[in-house]
Amino acid sequence: MGHCRHCQAELGEQPAWCAACGAVQPLDPGLSHFAILGVPATYPQDAAMVRERALVLQRVLHPDRFSQAGPAEQRLSLEWSTRINEALAILTDPLRCADYLFQQRFGHSALAEEQGSLHNPEILLREMERREALEDAALLQDHHALESMRTAAEQEEEQLQNRLSAMFHQGAKASEIAPLLQEWQYLRKFLAEMERREEEWDLR
Repeated sequence: MGHCRHCQAELGEQPAWCAACGAVQPLDPGLSHFAILGVPATYPQDAAMVRERALVLQRVLHPDRFSQAGPAEQRLSLEWSTRINEALAILTDPLRCADYLFQQRFGHSALAEEQGSLHNPEILLREMERREALEDAALLQDHHALESMRTAAEQEEEQLQNRLSAMFHQGAKASEIAPLLQEWQYLRKFLAEMERREEEWDLR
């Protein structure tokens, strides 16, 4: 624990401000998103709890509350607010959260461009077949087929999330976790493409 930059009181578990005098504290750039929001570095995250923690912090640290403060306080509140929003966006997105925890444990992203190519032939073949089925459904504007594909993809997402949760808990290796994250990223892209196709249909 450090001490307040203003009154020198010992800081508690929340590093953003001093409970004794209310002064905003300098932001340690090394703090993880988990530490910023005060949640455990685990997977999956409780999205409701993450949002609640972020809301509590923003009520205290939002730059609007410091519009009449000095330049130093305004800068600090902006830095904290920016990091809180970043942490909120990542930790409430299951895929991004899983990759962030992966980065924390192994030092790099499994989804970075140079890392994110699937090498499993079975998975690549399945992705090609899924894309072809989507193209067929799009040509026929077959909403029933589209819904069936969406249901299957969402179930697959849930299964991937459960498998990742177990692997993080068991302390699996990077080489075991990364392919699941990359497979999920492909699945996300497929779901996004499906949404795009539906929007095109609605415009016709």
